[in-house]
Amino acid sequence: MAPSEANDIRVRVVHLADNTGKLQVLFPDTAMLDISALSRLTKRRFQPIASYNIEGDPLLKPGTSPSIIDKALAEAESLSLRGNSSQSYKRLSNSELLARFEGPLTRVESVAIPVSQIAGPADDIAEDETQMLNALGKFQSIRLKQRLEETLEIPPLPASSHRIIQLCANPNAGTDELCEVISLDPSLSAQVISWASSPYYGVRDEIDSVEDAIIRVLGFDMVMNLALGLSMGGAFQPPEEGPRHYEDFWFGAVARAVLMESLVKAMPSKQRPRLGHAYLSGLLHNFGYLAIAVVLPPHFSILSRYIEANAHLDSSIIEMHTLHFTKEQLGSWLLRHWNLPESIYTGIRYSKTPTYRGPHQALAHLLYLSGQLMDEGPLDKEILAEVGLSETDAQNCRKRVLASSSELRKMVDLINGNK
Repeated sequence: MAPSEANDIRVRVVHLADNTGKLQVLFPDTAMLDISALSRLTKRRFQPIASYNIEGDPLLKPGTSPSIIDKALAEAESLSLRGNSSQSYKRLSNSELLARFEGPLTRVESVAIPVSQIAGPADDIAEDETQMLNALGKFQSIRLKQRLEETLEIPPLPASSHRIIQLCANPNAGTDELCEVISLDPSLSAQVISWASSPYYGVRDEIDSVEDAIIRVLGFDMVMNLALGLSMGGAFQPPEEGPRHYEDFWFGAVARAVLMESLVKAMPSKQRPRLGHAYLSGLLHNFGYLAIAVVLPPHFSILSRYIEANAHLDSSIIEMHTLHFTKEQLGSWLLRHWNLPESIYTGIRYSKTPTYRGPHQALAHLLYLSGQLMDEGPLDKEILAEVGLSETDAQNCRKRVLASSSELRKMVDLINGNK
């Protein structure tokens, strides 16, 4: 790309619709489409047509559909525009863009918010609760605090989860204690045995007990944290009114957990975090998403539409605009109050903060790297160096996970209760 082109504003195209008809919106890809602003301007309640389109929607021919061009594009000196994701970007001036869309079906309005104007989450995990309580103003903060506290009770963690958490905190716990706890829940026992018997692990002989699963296949840490994740899966179910690309919520969680496991095994042994903690942090990395749905259902519905319309942005940016805190903050807060190990809730809290340095940075950095791998984006070379992995190592881990997707889906059926 030539130096002059590097300063061009790329135009993002999004299609929305309501019961009356469609709308095409053009705005900078360095901004967030403001659904509320659209509603105020049009007096209509539009929703994105595509469920999750990172590349943006195809450009509709001018004059064939109502279009809104964000004011920032009309004022920019140089733009880059393409007809669809298979085409290359072409430069044009703002006057050329406006001339192309000249007509009664097009209007220029302020409908996007520059990402640079959206505040980020608190720097320190110790400030998270204050930020969340201040998020909705004094009156609503009281209500939010009550809802957060109620969430610790409603829905309750299964009794097996509480017992496993106690084991997590006991450095002297052994296989016998873990087998005893899991065996108290027949469904959980069956899930752990089925998980160890999955083709993913390639065990030829039959696994017929939890002890067998621990000793022969998964290991103590893995079974303890897997059992905890499985039991917690019943406490929070993916909401029906969420972003449509989260329909495979638990598949994403399991794939991330398995990827974390693979990355840890590829790391130099002296730098590795606990394998079980890495697995569980991957399984629960998006747990705050479910918590938001339970704690703030109306806000969650709005957040979901914003996420669909702004698939080009990290979800934390959209969460900060709509909620004024992130799902990583809420998820970490909740897991901390459920007494999960500090490394897990801290790693999740800083999983999108590559600059974080602290006692649990290896786990946080692995979660950050695994997110880049799952999104198929460029990998942060500094983070790769921090965790002692080459780009080839990391990509090979991702390939192994993708190659096992059919086996992973069968494992996900265990969480969803589909035998």
